[in-house]
Amino acid sequence: MRVIKESKERKNEILDIVEHLFNEKGYAKTTVDDILKESGIAKGTLYYHFKSKEDILSAMIERQIERRKQSIRQIAEDKTISAAEKLFQVITLLSKSGTLADGLHEKENSELHQKSFTRSLMRFAPIMTDIIEQGIKSGEFSTPYPRESVELLFCASQLHDPGVFVWTKEERRRKVEAFFWILELTLGMSDDAKAELYRLAGISKEVSENNG
Repeated sequence: MRVIKESKERKNEILDIVEHLFNEKGYAKTTVDDILKESGIAKGTLYYHFKSKEDILSAMIERQIERRKQSIRQIAEDKTISAAEKLFQVITLLSKSGTLADGLHEKENSELHQKSFTRSLMRFAPIMTDIIEQGIKSGEFSTPYPRESVELLFCASQLHDPGVFVWTKEERRRKVEAFFWILELTLGMSDDAKAELYRLAGISKEVSENNG
């Protein structure tokens, strides 16, 4: 057990160093030699834990997904805020692409990108569904399809991925407004929940009323 623990800790130490490099130089410009120099380990040690730079990226993505899952769970379990606010906090969290986006969007990593999306959906959907069900119990939402609504909205959120789609400022603004409009319709939001969501999102009262 001690050997397994030490191996896991060593992998995490390497991932911490590589994440710093990806932040500083970007995935494409970070070489294996950069990783070896920064970490101070031998090439054999690196390849003992990871098969390639792409394998390191995959491990980092897995770690990031797990961290986000824990953050979403904390939001879902917070009894001091409404379901509408919980949903907004989760949307805000997921809208941050993180430091690995450039590596995922490279052509050779398209399969890994798809796997990352699938893993994220499957890990996050149950917790997000719990938030929707909390909102149904509190009268904030009234959808008969809580899990399916989460899955559809999660897919729709990919329109905001800057690595896939490049929008002008105005196009992005309209898509954000459209997303929240679809969100309120899909979840059957109460007037109070809708007002709170639009307030948190910083969307004008006029837009909210026009969508109502």
